[in-house]
Amino acid sequence: MGLFNRFWDSAHAVLTMATLMWAGHAVALRMSVGEISPVLLMQSRWLMAFVILLLVFHRSVRRYLPLVLENWRWVFGMGGVGLAGFSLLLVYAAQYTTAVNLGIMQGGIPAFVMLFGWLIFQTRIGWLQFFGLCSSLAGIMVLVSAGSLATILALQFNIGDLMMVVACFCYGAYTLGLSRRLDMPPVIMLCFFAFCAFLTCSLFSIAEYARGDLVLPSFKGGLLLIYSAVFPTILAQTFFMRGVELTDANRAGLYVNLVPVFAAFLAVLILPERLYLYHLIALAMVLGGIYLAERGKRID
Repeated sequence: MGLFNRFWDSAHAVLTMATLMWAGHAVALRMSVGEISPVLLMQSRWLMAFVILLLVFHRSVRRYLPLVLENWRWVFGMGGVGLAGFSLLLVYAAQYTTAVNLGIMQGGIPAFVMLFGWLIFQTRIGWLQFFGLCSSLAGIMVLVSAGSLATILALQFNIGDLMMVVACFCYGAYTLGLSRRLDMPPVIMLCFFAFCAFLTCSLFSIAEYARGDLVLPSFKGGLLLIYSAVFPTILAQTFFMRGVELTDANRAGLYVNLVPVFAAFLAVLILPERLYLYHLIALAMVLGGIYLAERGKRID
C-alpha cells in the first residue's frame, strides 16, 4: 500500500501512466480494424466501464447520486460532450484526414486548456510554461512528420481536420472542467461520466447500424474491447482526474503530448514498426517541455 500511495500522490506518476495507457489504446485501435466497428467500440467501452464501476462501487454511486442529479448539466457536459465528443470525433476524423494531421491536432489539446483557463478563469500562464508548451508542440511536429520539414509544408487540411479541432476543443474543455470538479472520488465521478458518454455514443452507434457499417466484435475484437474499457477508460481516466486534482489543468493537459510519443514506441514493440532517431528527438522535446512547465509552476 505504501508504494501505491506514493504513486497515487505523485502527479507526474499518475499522469504519465494515464498517457501510457492512452497510447496503448491508440495501438489497440489500429489492431481493431475489421474486428469491431469503431463507433460500436467506443459505445461498448463506455458501457463496459460503467457496468464494472457500478458493480464495484455501487454503494458509493448511490451515495453521490443526489449530488450528481443536482449538477446533472455539468456531469453530462463532461461525460456526454467532453469525453464522448472527443472519442467520436477522433474516430470520424480518421476517415477523412491523415495520421500526420491527427497527431498534430491532438498536440494542440494543451494549448486549448491553457487558452480556456486564461479566458474563463484568468489562469496565469508563466513564460516557462509557455516555452514548455512550445517545446512539446514542436516535439509532436517532429514525431508525426518523421522529422521531415517537407511533410509539414505539404499538409493539406480538410473536414477531418476541422473535426479534430472540435475534438480538441471538447477534451480541452473537459480537462479544464476537472479543475472545478464535484467533491467526490475520481473513480465515482468517472462512473457517471461513463454512463453519459455511453448515452451519446449510443445515438451514433444507431446511425452506424442504419448505414450498414456495424461490425460485431470478433474474438480478437472482444479482447481489444475489454482492454479499452479497463485500461484507457477506467484506469487512465481515473489517473488523469487524480493528476488534475494534484496539480492544475494547464500542467496536466501538457502530459497529453506524451500520448503520440508513447504510441510510437509501443507500435515498435507490438506492431511491425521500426524505431527511428526522430522518435527519440520527439520524446526529448516533449519531456523537456513538461519539465519547463513544471519549473515554471514552482517559480510562480
